[in-house]
Amino acid sequence: MSFNIFIVEVAIIISVGLLLYFNGYSGLRKKPKIKKNQIKVACVGDSITYGFGLSNWPKNNYPRQLQKLLGKDYNVANFGVSGSCAGTFADLPYVRTKVYLKSLEYNSDILVFMIGSNDSKYQNWTNKEQFKKEYLALLNSYKKDGNIRIYLCTIAKAFFKKDDSIFTNYKIQPDKVEEIAEIIKEIANENGYSLIDVNELTKYHHEWFSEDQVHPNKEGALAIAKLVYESIIASE
Repeated sequence: MSFNIFIVEVAIIISVGLLLYFNGYSGLRKKPKIKKNQIKVACVGDSITYGFGLSNWPKNNYPRQLQKLLGKDYNVANFGVSGSCAGTFADLPYVRTKVYLKSLEYNSDILVFMIGSNDSKYQNWTNKEQFKKEYLALLNSYKKDGNIRIYLCTIAKAFFKKDDSIFTNYKIQPDKVEEIAEIIKEIANENGYSLIDVNELTKYHHEWFSEDQVHPNKEGALAIAKLVYESIIASE
């Protein structure tokens, strides 16, 4: 292989890597750089938290937009994992990811918890009791420090990809999305957690979603960030 061909191949690899990163497909994220006395906010969730498919991902994912809204007194970290589930018997349990361990190590002051969309997939869904049990087990793993403030987010609306389909894209079941949203409301009410109703926020806003009708676009991510911001500030 000539040196020129090698340089071209390296350039292509770098270009593809950057393209994936800046469009929310890489799964990569920067390690949080925490300054003294900052309030640490952990955004835990799936691809909607991560910002899957977002153009200019580093600036437009909802945790990043939340950081801008909260300002320098806060450190907001994105611990979203695309495809992850609350359930441990699902195809990608959040607890089995490296990001989960990093989210625990972050030792947050505030937890913004939005997961469950992928649990609604036909291959992952079991029943209400099982989901509730595993959701609470994951949530409770963050409660080692009794001072942590917890905000539970209902999961975003999922729209049908076409009128004659029983699924959205990615085999998400819209009726189960609504059921899971109600379960999360129930958990928040039973445990005294602050509720952020992302499902209600997104219910009538097709325009806030990308072409797959599952993942929020820049405007949708900003709307979620604003709702989370308002909830956090209201509790100060």
